Amino acid sequence: MTATGHGEPPARATADGDRPTTTEADARPATRPPSAARRRLRGRLGTAAWLLPLAVVTVLVTARALTAYVPPDLHTSRVPLRGELHYALLVAHIATATVAVLTGLAQSWPWLRRRSPAAHRWTGRAYFFAGVFPSALVGIPVIGLTPLGLSNQAALAVLDALWLFTGIAGYRAARQRRYADHRVWMIRNYALTLVAITSRLIQPLFEHLVAAQLTDPVSYAGDALAAGHDIAGATAWTALVLQLIAAEYVLGRRAGQAARRRATRTAPPRRTPPSAPAPVTPDVSA
Repeated sequence: MTATGHGEPPARATADGDRPTTTEADARPATRPPSAARRRLRGRLGTAAWLLPLAVVTVLVTARALTAYVPPDLHTSRVPLRGELHYALLVAHIATATVAVLTGLAQSWPWLRRRSPAAHRWTGRAYFFAGVFPSALVGIPVIGLTPLGLSNQAALAVLDALWLFTGIAGYRAARQRRYADHRVWMIRNYALTLVAITSRLIQPLFEHLVAAQLTDPVSYAGDALAAGHDIAGATAWTALVLQLIAAEYVLGRRAGQAARRRATRTAPPRRTPPSAPAPVTPDVSA
């Protein structure tokens, strides 16, 4: 009779022959959560994907818009003027709006908020008190003086009111340390700030559409003044609506991402069921 030798237990056999028994380490899921470094890299790349194009377009459009007002000259204004007072108010409105556009761009940078809270606070104060609030207040008489049609004036009045309201709401939330609410209101407020950029990007489209109908006897019959009013009104309303939609899209996306992160943190860990023990083959050799 063949023995196993020296009192050793009989060898375990599996259905596949001599394959070793599966251990607990082998039973772990094949997919592992990304490391912290990988998550940080992915977050930085995601931020750069939207912040860099936004910064480039914003700076270029702002610089081009300022060429008509720096240095100040009534004859280079792109807005029809009613006099020197109108021009002075218009320049003040544009200058403070430029501060809001550029400081708001800096505030959109997540690194500044995380790594330098003091700089974030001071930039935020400049955004409010040298940008949004004075620009919105000066904008009230500018809207009434600018002769670009009632539709344009109505759009700018709605924009100005929303700009002030969201700015005050965002500032109050920050003062009361309701930082989640503060971010929500500031996304809305900066979206309204960027109406100045969006309007300049889409205005050529409306100029082209109106120019195609300018000589139509049923549409404009060559009335350049009416055509100019329609261009200004359509541009202002469309830019305002697009920016409001963009703000709510960003807020909805952020809320969805936050909900998924919470679900991931609170979900119980997945456990792989233990593998069945391999059958023991009795020693029947003789």
